[in-house]
Amino acid sequence: MTNLTNNKTYNSLLNKSEDRGRMPSLKSVSKLLTELDIEHTLQAWEETRWRPNGLTYTTSGGTKNYTGYKLHIPEINLRANSCSTYYSYNTWSHARDIIRLIKSK
Repeated sequence: MTNLTNNKTYNSLLNKSEDRGRMPSLKSVSKLLTELDIEHTLQAWEETRWRPNGLTYTTSGGTKNYTGYKLHIPEINLRANSCSTYYSYNTWSHARDIIRLIKSK
């Protein structure tokens, strides 16, 4: 896999699948999947989180909206949302599933 344009993203996914390093952005993963001709969808995502009392949560920057991306890979039924509360906790398993898919091609 050394002749990939997105080789850095592939190596980052490989490291993250072994629970080392950081997860590459979903936008970068989408570029890699496009290069490998793997079916997927990527969409920009924005959401507002609400407190039980009806007020909105705010981020450290003061905005009420959390922005990110949603990646869907139907072949492995993977749905990753970078705005999700547990997204960073599950990234190693997302990376593992994507690496397995890539290696199977």
